[in-house]
Amino acid sequence: MLAALTSADAVTWLSISVKAFAYAATLSAVGSVLVLVALRDLSEGGRSALRWTAVFSALAAGLFTALRLPVRASFLMGGTWDGATDPMILGMVADSPLGNSAVLRLVGLALILAVLWRARAGLALALTGACIASASFALRGHALGEPQLILGALITIHILCLAFWVGAFAPLARAARRDPPARAGALAHEFGRRALWAVGLLVLAGGITLALLGAATPSALTSPYGQVFVIKLMLFAGLLSLAAVNKLKLTPALLDAAPGAGTRLRRSIGVEAGLVAGILVTTAALTTLFAPPGNADNAQATLSAPVSGPVQQTFGDAS
Repeated sequence: MLAALTSADAVTWLSISVKAFAYAATLSAVGSVLVLVALRDLSEGGRSALRWTAVFSALAAGLFTALRLPVRASFLMGGTWDGATDPMILGMVADSPLGNSAVLRLVGLALILAVLWRARAGLALALTGACIASASFALRGHALGEPQLILGALITIHILCLAFWVGAFAPLARAARRDPPARAGALAHEFGRRALWAVGLLVLAGGITLALLGAATPSALTSPYGQVFVIKLMLFAGLLSLAAVNKLKLTPALLDAAPGAGTRLRRSIGVEAGLVAGILVTTAALTTLFAPPGNADNAQATLSAPVSGPVQQTFGDAS
């Protein structure tokens, strides 16, 4: 594991970084729309701020999603700038699963911009875009294996549930800072009820996906993929622990207008956001450098050499 990380070149690390930023911005854009739809206790000011969060996140996600294509093309040409601007190589990457996924995601992100249209039709378009952007993750990587339809559905559900969690960070922190304690507590309580379902589906979809990929076995922990995945699980366990503290302790304190409850909730949300960032960076590295045990598409082999002729047809990493 450490050998693969330390031996990665600058282009590989650039690929990991761009991928992580694309993940984060996409989750923020999708999650902001989902929170707008799901949480009725948002204040009018909170709704307005969340609409702009969705827009700026969608624009950032579009930028980083588009950047993934020249970065991948650069890798295929040995990490050179010429590779990133070569029309033929860019065309090959655009025709790959990475390109298909990027196009679908850009369509979804563009629809999310309709969230500024303060009518039901605008929110409906934005919600459709959020679902499309989430489904784009199912067009490449692990989801291309069999059973493809089931894996695609599970990955889409996984992304939607995680996005809802991530999308709630900003409005909850804003409410804890600006709204009266009773209103902020009511919003946190409502989110906690919805999040129970989201977390349950998130864990269930992730577990079934791992089982289908053949990565949910004790022997898998000895592989580089398994070792990095354990780090991801530890970060997720910390995230769940903080979420439990927020629901069982900080939210009731906020409802009771306990002194300092809002500040403690904001700090807790900040730590949660940091853990999510760690999970996204770990996921970006995991899916770039390694493939699950039993997955015929070995991502490490893909990264070990630039493309040569038609033998590499997907030009994709693990996710």
